[in-house]
Amino acid sequence: MSNLATQPRSLGAPRLHFEEVINADPITVRETILQIMERLQHEFPSQSEGVISTEIVLAEVLNNISEHSYQASNLGDVTISVLCTDDMISIETRDFGVPMPGLSPPDSELEEIPMDVEDLPEGGFGWFFIRSLSSHLEYRRTGTQNIFCVQIPTASAEQSDLARANLPIADAHFLPH
Repeated sequence: MSNLATQPRSLGAPRLHFEEVINADPITVRETILQIMERLQHEFPSQSEGVISTEIVLAEVLNNISEHSYQASNLGDVTISVLCTDDMISIETRDFGVPMPGLSPPDSELEEIPMDVEDLPEGGFGWFFIRSLSSHLEYRRTGTQNIFCVQIPTASAEQSDLARANLPIADAHFLPH
């Protein structure tokens, strides 16, 4: 089990906690996202904004692992841990692919977008979405393992003091120190 279970009480009591190990191939990733989202929609039926944000973030993170960390080889597993409280959906992924360049997530600055649809870039929006929709994120490389953690506020948290508390993930015992 991951260290998500040690989430501090200040973030609320856990409502849902599960972990899955999947292969990083695109079909398994897609099926897993659908399964996780079904569980979250069941747990948070009235908080669709947080659930939709989580779907976008989860899809971008898993796509990055599949395409970049495992370099589209489909030869690797990803451990996905999800912890939900009333205020936050926390996701931790672990993989053994290549490390992020510079050992940190890329900047999320959007470059000027062309006005013509045919000139739009195919990618480059993922990290912008991840950073824009999450309240906290953290990446670290431990040995040969990538550990990425992200927290997405639910709709109720976005209006609470918790969303503005800006607690670093490491302070929340999200990652081992």
